[in-house]
Amino acid sequence: IDTETEEDTGKQGCKAVYKNLAKELNLFWKKNERFKPLTMRNDQYFCEKDERQKVVSMKVTGNFFITVLGPRTRSDLAVFSIRVFDRNTKKRINEISNLIDKPEYLVFSPKYNILVAKSHETCPSMPDTLNIWTLEFQSDSFLRAYHLKSSGLGARCTALVLKEDIFFGSLKKDCVVMCPTRYNNKSVVRFLALTRASFCPDSFPAGAWKTDNAGDRFVKTNNGLIYEGHKVAVEEVGRVHIPHLVQLGVADFTDKWAILFSEAPKELPDRNIHLIVLDMANMSIRHILKAYEPRIAVYGASLHQQEPDVAVAVGKDGYLKVFDLDSGRELTNQRVPKPMARTNTTIIDFFGTTRFMLGSITDIHVFDLQFPLYPNPEAKLDRIERRREHIRTVSIYGEVWDMVEERNIQLAPPPGVHILDPLMQLQQNLAALNQVNQAIEANIVRPELPEEADRVEQLMVEFRAVQQRIHDLNQEMEARISVAIEAVAADLRYIFVLTNTGDIMTFDFCESSQLEENIADE
Repeated sequence: IDTETEEDTGKQGCKAVYKNLAKELNLFWKKNERFKPLTMRNDQYFCEKDERQKVVSMKVTGNFFITVLGPRTRSDLAVFSIRVFDRNTKKRINEISNLIDKPEYLVFSPKYNILVAKSHETCPSMPDTLNIWTLEFQSDSFLRAYHLKSSGLGARCTALVLKEDIFFGSLKKDCVVMCPTRYNNKSVVRFLALTRASFCPDSFPAGAWKTDNAGDRFVKTNNGLIYEGHKVAVEEVGRVHIPHLVQLGVADFTDKWAILFSEAPKELPDRNIHLIVLDMANMSIRHILKAYEPRIAVYGASLHQQEPDVAVAVGKDGYLKVFDLDSGRELTNQRVPKPMARTNTTIIDFFGTTRFMLGSITDIHVFDLQFPLYPNPEAKLDRIERRREHIRTVSIYGEVWDMVEERNIQLAPPPGVHILDPLMQLQQNLAALNQVNQAIEANIVRPELPEEADRVEQLMVEFRAVQQRIHDLNQEMEARISVAIEAVAADLRYIFVLTNTGDIMTFDFCESSQLEENIADE
């Protein structure tokens, strides 16, 4: 038997199976009137919560589904808990409860059994803390509280990104957390390597070991206490100082690049939002590029895994932009539906094609990103046209009125306070303000005489104040209906969407009652 030819035919067979599977899955993700994904709301294993709690945040990756539960209404006790579920067994495997702070920027490493979240300090002059737990259940789940050092005013951590098995120089680290921090009107980006390690007087003889009231032994360090046992060692493997404030919740890194976005304070002459590109090889700023107009919040950004020098970002103004990090320029921008106010832009490698998932307020949109192959260096300099295909839109508005009712319950005043119909009042206020604005606008005529200039200036001031109030009311009305705040594509089959009422909608792309009905009809 010729083993080589047998190997070749085996490879071809596998390739053919893979190709057919990819073709079939791509069919499900195309925009198609005959096929609608199966939608489930709140009836999944990960939706379990007490009647006085709601889901305020969620994370999904591989085998794990993590939810953060917080108070359902303003009258409920403001304590939070983190629940970890196994997606294979559909069982809860860990719960971290009675957290006084809302755990923000939750990141975790399934391989090394580590869960990291940031918590605020109660005192404004104290820096933020990284709390580290085990992901799976064990008797002593809390591993360590790591204080982020600051100079002067308390340091504020603005995002967390965790990557497993990443190289720093020639050293391979188990998991590294990127931790941008703002202090004193500038920022520093730290890269912290986390390693599970045993601490005891023998392994850590340098420290002065003490005993607390419960009889547990600990050693005091600059960044907080380390208790005896199998805990976690934190090593700072890199740091870059940035002369700007960095935006909240937006950062990403690979072993080659790291990206952040600046947030310009009012006092600066140039208030554009810049993309800051860090070169990981020499831990320095490579580019500072103009990304968005002033006062635009960046709702999400991802570095591309397959195209190593490309980053994708989406801003509050609804522009999706693709940047070439090596040459430091914007490759393309495209208008997209209004994005959600949460970092939820995900790049999915979808069987060879690259999909970019973006959540808008009421829909989930998936775009194809088609990167051109450059035939020669000259072609790179030309303006590159890209073919963009809007593949699929999944609407989350199944039962709008139920959700408005739920929102009213959550926003109701504490017992004993008179209840008003908030939505009706807001609409009346909005109508009245619009009339005021029209009246002011009608009076703003170009001043003919110098003494009229003051009157017009006064009217302009009033006009802007009313415009601001209208904007605030619009925001408030948006908060009173159910809108999507977080979307996660866990794998090629499911998209999970969290709404501001704490409902989790699950879209299953491999099942569709509509498709089955159509096949039966034929």
